[in-house]
Amino acid sequence: MGTDIFQSTELMFVLIPGLFAVIALVFMATGVRDLIRGRRLASRGTPTRGVVRETFVRHYGARDSRPPHRIETIEFTTHTGQTIRDAPVVADIGMADRSEQAVDVYYERAQPHRFIAPKNGRSLSPVKPIVKIAICAAVLAFMSLFPVMAMGMPTFGG
Repeated sequence: MGTDIFQSTELMFVLIPGLFAVIALVFMATGVRDLIRGRRLASRGTPTRGVVRETFVRHYGARDSRPPHRIETIEFTTHTGQTIRDAPVVADIGMADRSEQAVDVYYERAQPHRFIAPKNGRSLSPVKPIVKIAICAAVLAFMSLFPVMAMGMPTFGG
């Protein structure tokens, strides 16, 4: 009976960190996706000019430590004359208010709703996705210690 408790503890030292590791991998994948998507759209996207039509500040709950950030709705016309009015797929504006300002837009020709409107007009800042990737890598490194610790746990009894 005594070994059952320790075996279940060893299992928890593997399962719970494994769950956190999967969550960290998902968050890391979104950081990589944002980094790649922003760079790809900035380098290969079709450039045009747009206008920031609406902005609002997104606040998170009291328990969430993330700072608020601004979300923009941008209107632009594609090379085919189609008018798009949507939010960028990746943004780097933080709290900058660009209401009614003309902005540079880079969009995918095949899917014009996929676009960016970089704050500096040329490319998105890589800071946010790189920080996200680094934090997830640190979490993964920390979580990898738990199975190692579980293997070194003493077993009592039979």
